[in-house]
Amino acid sequence: MPGHGNHWEALYSLSDYVQEKIKRDIEKSLLICRADCVDVQNGTDRTEQVTCLRWGAKQFANQILVVSNSAKQSNFLFSSYPVALDGVDIDVAITSVNPWEYCIEGWIHGEVTSESIPISFFDTMFFTGSATFCKGDVVHYRLAGLAYSLRPIQTQFFEIINGDLWELERKRRLEAGESEEESNRPVKMHMAGAAIFLPRSDDQCDEAEFQGVIKTLDVFEYDEQKIYRMDIVLMRPGNEEFCLPVYASERVLDGYIPKLGEDVEGVLWVQGRRPETDGC
Repeated sequence: MPGHGNHWEALYSLSDYVQEKIKRDIEKSLLICRADCVDVQNGTDRTEQVTCLRWGAKQFANQILVVSNSAKQSNFLFSSYPVALDGVDIDVAITSVNPWEYCIEGWIHGEVTSESIPISFFDTMFFTGSATFCKGDVVHYRLAGLAYSLRPIQTQFFEIINGDLWELERKRRLEAGESEEESNRPVKMHMAGAAIFLPRSDDQCDEAEFQGVIKTLDVFEYDEQKIYRMDIVLMRPGNEEFCLPVYASERVLDGYIPKLGEDVEGVLWVQGRRPETDGC
């Protein structure tokens, strides 16, 4: 079964979260909504309730899902994960829906932009009815990325010494009057300004390696550390730019301070939610 194994590492060590944060998050959280769900603990036909709680701020929060056991008049912690509440609003053309066990959590697979670029993400409010979406449905989502790592790009350029592009450049050099020896030199490929988005697969389909330029930059305090919110250009399909808000904590930045206009690279977790589900 998929899970949230390393998602909390984007903010805290897992031991710190379990020992210091989760009790506080539940005690001081706000009730966001409740929805019907299956009987997780006993597997009967009885309908139970999943309660969504959040501790945090308007931009960012720790989200907790609690499921009832009406037979025992009790509740148990089902799941928890960090959520970015401020993202990019975009229409997603659904290609498939992938519920996790119990149908409380799950992935959305779809296409975005006029070029129908594929994207997969974790739906942070899946339990509110996302399992009913069908292929071809167009659903309005708010998407964001949570960085596991983020740093300045490590490869500024590389050189190629063969292939069609090299041959084309060699021909151009000869026509410009360069000698045979001069025209045979490597072609330098610069990486600055590149937009790269490389999704992972299988149980990590909502994660991606990326490179892009920081277009906007904001910083705020969250749970005694700074969080940087950056709009980063990750793809350039056709004549468009796909820009995703990426959140990175001081923990994952490890001393690096992002700057506007810089080229950065890293690994992120893509998540989305339908804003209207708050208060469902």
